[in-house]
Amino acid sequence: MRTLQPPTNTAADIAMLGSRNRVEVEIQTHDDDPRWQLACRIAASGSLGRSRLLSRFLLFIVDRHIRNRTDEVTEQQIGILVFDRKAGYDSNEDNIVRSYARNLRRRIDDYYAKEGKDESLRLDIPRGGYLPYFTDRSLQEGEPQALAPAEDTDLPAALPEAEPLPQENLQVSHDPSDVASQPVRSSLLWVLGTVAALCLGLIVGLAIPRRRPLFPGKDSVTTSSASAESASFWRQVFPSNEETYVVPSDDGLVIMQRLTERPVPLASYINGDYRKPKQSSDNTADAELLKLGARRYTSVVDLDFVSHLSQLEEVSAARMVVRYARDLRMDDLRTGNAVLIGSIESNPWIQLFASQMNFRQVINTDPSKPSGLLNTHPQPGERELYGTPGKDHTYGLIAFMPNLTSTGHVLIVGGLNTAGTQAATTFLLTPALMASALAQARDANGHLHSFELLIEANSFAANASAPQLVAERIYKS
Repeated sequence: MRTLQPPTNTAADIAMLGSRNRVEVEIQTHDDDPRWQLACRIAASGSLGRSRLLSRFLLFIVDRHIRNRTDEVTEQQIGILVFDRKAGYDSNEDNIVRSYARNLRRRIDDYYAKEGKDESLRLDIPRGGYLPYFTDRSLQEGEPQALAPAEDTDLPAALPEAEPLPQENLQVSHDPSDVASQPVRSSLLWVLGTVAALCLGLIVGLAIPRRRPLFPGKDSVTTSSASAESASFWRQVFPSNEETYVVPSDDGLVIMQRLTERPVPLASYINGDYRKPKQSSDNTADAELLKLGARRYTSVVDLDFVSHLSQLEEVSAARMVVRYARDLRMDDLRTGNAVLIGSIESNPWIQLFASQMNFRQVINTDPSKPSGLLNTHPQPGERELYGTPGKDHTYGLIAFMPNLTSTGHVLIVGGLNTAGTQAATTFLLTPALMASALAQARDANGHLHSFELLIEANSFAANASAPQLVAERIYKS
């Protein structure tokens, strides 16, 4: 079989990332070892895309395997040494290692299906652990022969480290603004009671064959041109050669902010400081409320939207990665595509793109000050602020923007509340409603420019009525 040579600087460049971590991490190179050569080829391949964290993860575990330092190939140690987690962090609440491991396994399979189809050596990461396992693909018969660590040892070559199951599953709430007004304990009990029914509903929904349109009763108004525009749009959001992160809202964060009246900026959300009580506060109740920020709640509307996305014909299940907002990393928005669901309050990552947007959400805890979607440059006939004057009316927002390095796209879908998000997702998933905006945003070469769509709908018991377009911005320059 053909032997592919790794780029000379790949391992060194990725290993240098350790200099920016709180813990200095050493990854040695093993130029004469075929296992290391293979790991470098995979790390530099298109299958891993431009994810430096995935490449670093792979090279770290292979280096530790070759050097027989398997005690460092555990979830806790990988979290600290590769993903810059603090010593003693709770891996039950922070599942970044398990999430990236699942992603890495898929990428390795993709590598062997494409670029590495002629490789003579196979690398796998067996489920249940993080130690790499190498087999000779040239053996046509008999049991696979594993390559042992460089030093003689009584340990097996790839004994999996038991992967602990998370104690908290992704849990579901309805509108956070409604929940926040109730006692915390009863709200949480009600939230937990919906989980079983939701999971059953999602299983049934995901089992439905893919079809278009996704909303019944729209066939009469969905033209072939509208369907074609919609299909082209989704192919740009979910390219076949890259992964797209779908990030539901963190509704536990919303409840915590409403009850503590402490907004959470993105920097605090990333480093976890928002979950620490103020030094001047001795209030035990405040400390208990801050624990809400560590819970994994999201809304039924968000998960229903995710379920519908998974049914789109243009979306490859292997390329759609659902990631909880707290587990997302800045690198994911620098080089990849993403769908951010929610508001700046429930999904702080949206704050990164607010400065590029005309319609920006403003939230004031003081009821005497207006909150809503601020129209920074009103056009004739438009209002400066689109708020929610009553519980029977709401607004949603759809924004299609470049990622942080303009190498991919970020789709933001949210609203002032759950009903607003539902109005935005309904509009987005209905080809006939999106057709006009998509046609205006697309240039002669088929490239889709950035755009924003402001959606309104009546709200009945936290559910949105038929959505309507209020204002739009198409950025062709």
